Amino acid sequence: MKVLILGGGFGGVYCARRLQKIKKNSMEVEIISNNNYFIFQPLLPEVASGTISASDAVTPIRQMLPNVKFRNAEIQNISLKDRNVKILQGFRRRQHTVNYDHLVIAMGQECNLDIVKGLKYHSLTMRDLKDAYNVRNHILRCLELADVTKDEKLKRRLLNIVIVGGGFSGVETAGELKEMTDRLLPYYRNIKKEDLKFHIVEYSKNLLPELGYQIGEYTKKIFKKRKIRIYLSTALKEVSKYNAILDDGSKIETNTVISTIGSTASKLVANSSLPLKYGKIVTDQFMEVVNYKNVWALGDVGMIPNAVNGSTEFSPPTAQFAVRQAKCLAKNIMLREFNRDLVRFKYKSKGSLASLGSKVGVGKIFFFTVKGLLGWIIWRAFYLTFIPSVPTKLRVLVSWILEFFVPRKAVLTESLNNKPVSYEIYKKGDIVFEEGMIADGFYIVKEGEFENIFRKTKDGKIFKKIYKSGSHFGSRVILEGGRRTGTIKAKKNSVVLKIEKDSFKILAENFPILSRYFSNYLPKTFKKLNLNEINDNT
Repeated sequence: MKVLILGGGFGGVYCARRLQKIKKNSMEVEIISNNNYFIFQPLLPEVASGTISASDAVTPIRQMLPNVKFRNAEIQNISLKDRNVKILQGFRRRQHTVNYDHLVIAMGQECNLDIVKGLKYHSLTMRDLKDAYNVRNHILRCLELADVTKDEKLKRRLLNIVIVGGGFSGVETAGELKEMTDRLLPYYRNIKKEDLKFHIVEYSKNLLPELGYQIGEYTKKIFKKRKIRIYLSTALKEVSKYNAILDDGSKIETNTVISTIGSTASKLVANSSLPLKYGKIVTDQFMEVVNYKNVWALGDVGMIPNAVNGSTEFSPPTAQFAVRQAKCLAKNIMLREFNRDLVRFKYKSKGSLASLGSKVGVGKIFFFTVKGLLGWIIWRAFYLTFIPSVPTKLRVLVSWILEFFVPRKAVLTESLNNKPVSYEIYKKGDIVFEEGMIADGFYIVKEGEFENIFRKTKDGKIFKKIYKSGSHFGSRVILEGGRRTGTIKAKKNSVVLKIEKDSFKILAENFPILSRYFSNYLPKTFKKLNLNEINDNT
């Protein structure tokens, strides 16, 4: 019998761990994940804030599951009819087929940033280790630039941090980042504490709506004392290059939007024949996918009925429930093989906790409400028990203890998410770049309209050029050197495709069609501009 588990999160790892303990000689367990480590997601805000190192939030899957076959690969296709999964692995990304008798789908969900216009182009997320690195590096870059810039408008944007979502992830991210920046500000002489502003935008009436009104009010009170601005019953309408636009029409000028909202099924699951509802796989009370025998789902990816107290409610997408589902599912796989009755999933939550940073926590444990320092201590103790390996628990505990005595490091590390190609949204009146700037990329207009104003002409006249959909700008400075001689401003709400300058230069110099195109385009186009400085151009 072959049990194939897809996904290396809480559900997949704990299910494999349980099967590892109870498996018979006739059963083979294999787990496939695109990462070779298990990440403890509740600790991601602490990784972003530098409280703990990235290595302390992850555990190698092979170390956790020594008796389970592990495969680091990309899952390409699930064939329920043929009972196999196609994967891509290795440096050459060759396709392989893995057969199964039981399939456990535990891949979680993906970010759905399409729910707000511009969010997928101009936001950071907090779902995995790369996200934590990117958030930390971005915040530090904003502090570094804000400390030296003379442009007050730019400084204001750099020091406005917007977090979208006031649930667990949003609140913990805001709390940890606020504490980090407060502790780092003494090293940035030109940034006053009141200059740095955090904003939380939440659609519901309370922060932490899962924990009720009282805890939400307490959280709001704590955050307001720490000068965090709260926008309740407020939706994010749109995000552009320089602004977060709220549903009441107000704008927050910012270069930093961190999204903790929006989840959906992965493309792999969405394109399969699996039954879906609200982006989740529909299962019965035993966690078996409806109409598919020996195909199971758990964790965030599944809509799992919870039979506790005879109710018909569905399980929340939390680590606590995923771990309990994993144990029940592993048992059901064994019961199925012995032709015995399966066990319904039922579990009553022990409670939920959240850290607000600065040694303050809130939460509910059964019927008791905890908050303040006690809540923070219980939060840490509770999550310490969930960390799956003893060495990782010890490293995290030591990091937490050192936090009391050792200052945090404001060290920039290279981003793990450098995008050579990206979309950018500009609102009417936004400036893309100004005269005198050095090139940062090549722009293709997808929607809208831009105006380029050249002032340095030989006859002293101002020259204007319009770029509409299908036009492009930014090529000459990259290919021929110099600085921008024009200022480009959006005449309408617009979208551009931006190719990072080094990537564009390599492509233009080595792809013959592009090379020939720009060899003709640049002399022909810029000769008309009658520029005073031949090397300063757009």
